[in-house]
Amino acid sequence: MPMIDPVPGTSDAPTRPDSVRLALELWCAVIVAELIAFIAQYGVLRDRTQEILDSMKEKGEPISVSATSMAVLSMIIMAVILIVITVVVMKFTWDGRNWARQALGVFSAFLSVQLVFGIVALFADTDSAGAVEIPAWAMIFEILGGVAAVGALIALMHRDTSVYCRDKALWRSRNRQNGGL
Repeated sequence: MPMIDPVPGTSDAPTRPDSVRLALELWCAVIVAELIAFIAQYGVLRDRTQEILDSMKEKGEPISVSATSMAVLSMIIMAVILIVITVVVMKFTWDGRNWARQALGVFSAFLSVQLVFGIVALFADTDSAGAVEIPAWAMIFEILGGVAAVGALIALMHRDTSVYCRDKALWRSRNRQNGGL
């Protein structure tokens, strides 16, 4: 009986490097920290909504729907949409999709820049009387999320992660050509 050579491309998938695991673990921390900071901003939203309501009452404009409840509802919907998009991109990154790695890198870079502006705003001298400010404890979570995003960005752009995504794409294409996946 002749030996049958294994079909090329059916070998085991490339092993996932620690940099991918680290990046996604850091992104879990980013999501939790940003969600806490997002919730902490409810007071700011409530105060600004109240200012708008007072302005509308002064002008005599009718108020049909509770602006506060609409603002809270839109805030919750926006948070859910952002979390779902991020989790989907994280899943594709875990599977070794290069476009998802790059998209998550862009998200990380955005939060890193936001971190820089947030820290600058902490030390900026604001003399706006009556302005609504975000609570200081919320800024702690903004900073933690930003630092985790910087770490995730470094892990996502690491050479091992890039090589893994490239090898995984090659592995998928070989399996597709041979009737797999």
